[in-house]
Amino acid sequence: MRTKTKITILCSAVALLAMGSSMNAMAAQAGWVQEGGTWTYVDSQGNRLTDSWRKSGNYWFYLDSNGEMAVDQWVDDTSYVDINGVRVTNQWIYVEPGTDSAPNPDGGWYYFDASGNAAADGWRTINGRRYYFDSDGTMKYGWFTDNEDLYYLGDENQGWAATGWLCLDYDPDNPPEDGDVSYVETAGSETAKWFYFQANGKAVRAVNETYRNRTINGNRYYFDENGVMLTGWVSVASDSDASDPTGISTFKYFGDANDGSMSRGWKYLTDHPEDSNDSGNIGTATSSEISSYENVDGSWYYFDSNGTPKYLDATATNMSEATSQINGRRYFFDEYGRMQYGLIGVDFGDGTIQSAYFGNSDSDGQMKTDRTTNVTEDSGDRSTFYFQASGSSRGAGYTGERQHYLYWNGKLVRAEQGTGVQVFEVNGTLYLVNEAGRIQDNNRCYRSEGDYRYEYADGTIYYVDADRQRIGEVTSGENLPDVSYKTVYTLN
Repeated sequence: MRTKTKITILCSAVALLAMGSSMNAMAAQAGWVQEGGTWTYVDSQGNRLTDSWRKSGNYWFYLDSNGEMAVDQWVDDTSYVDINGVRVTNQWIYVEPGTDSAPNPDGGWYYFDASGNAAADGWRTINGRRYYFDSDGTMKYGWFTDNEDLYYLGDENQGWAATGWLCLDYDPDNPPEDGDVSYVETAGSETAKWFYFQANGKAVRAVNETYRNRTINGNRYYFDENGVMLTGWVSVASDSDASDPTGISTFKYFGDANDGSMSRGWKYLTDHPEDSNDSGNIGTATSSEISSYENVDGSWYYFDSNGTPKYLDATATNMSEATSQINGRRYFFDEYGRMQYGLIGVDFGDGTIQSAYFGNSDSDGQMKTDRTTNVTEDSGDRSTFYFQASGSSRGAGYTGERQHYLYWNGKLVRAEQGTGVQVFEVNGTLYLVNEAGRIQDNNRCYRSEGDYRYEYADGTIYYVDADRQRIGEVTSGENLPDVSYKTVYTLN
């Protein structure tokens, strides 16, 4: 940082006595002459030179309109000579406001290059930093827009273009204008935002678009038209996917106020799109019993490589299409992108509900296949289910006979406790099933509630009396078991 110093003491003093000795030695010819304490330069005819520069040793001096050496003043609004008359080079000077003799009476910092000319009309790189000077040579500071490029040039004693990450105080309802200075903050908040300035000082920001994204140190960030880094949930796409019933596909998640990196992979979040400033872009779910985020605490989300959350495909026609495969395992996400667990029901548009199970807690969430015990239904009952293990219906509850057990929508069909056996009809076939759910198909008579009641003979089930005599063929079964779902989703 440069210290604000009056211009009269910025330059090193010239050893005038030594210079004067050299000048007087040439006074008989063309050269420097001291007259009454004022230095002049005369030609071979003894005439004073006026309005011109002359060099003595390593220094340049200016002869004014009277032919006298100028001191402590501007020359043609482009150069400056110090109290010793030496032209200032490679040096900053600060002009106090109200200095009428300066190019700009408002004051400010000026820089003079190796030739002694004030930097003006554009960018200059000085000691590795970029500065911008106006047409008067005044150094710009604060926020600055050059064409469509946005810069931050620090406060009035800095002026160099910021690079890299910078957290600045910021009022989204009253964005800063050119020349405004923002305080540097240590952390993002409601009143402080992060900005990223490239190596050339240009802020990454959206121009002729809603947002601009940039990969920085391997992470992707998004910035708005003012260069503000996005945080939290933001709807960055104008249109949602055709398979998206709520608009969740337009959203990405960018972490908290000091993160901003686009989320990929698994994230457990307690804030949801409906809590964001873009809540108007998230619609009401139509395919499930859930209509909003109401009374929802934290949820697991999964973001793909483009930052889009996984969600329930409203056009799905089978369980494979309704679930998402991640690292070889399948998960179920609802219309809002939240991972679901427990026993889920899905109606693919034909009026029947297919079961699927994703563990008993949100620490699991993986689709279960094959025979699964201790499945907790929404009623609190624990049951045994069988879920298909392959094909487009992988994970869907199986209906029919499997390994000599009977299942209905995945749930094991059992005879009521104390009955011994009961008859059930599944897919048009009658089955005699015991209390463990095992199908009874040996050709013999079976007791129910202590008495002989059924006979199985070569695929047909008969009613029998106490003497095991047939009294008629069984033509219908008992009611199949109910399945209590955590949530039912209706698609298509």
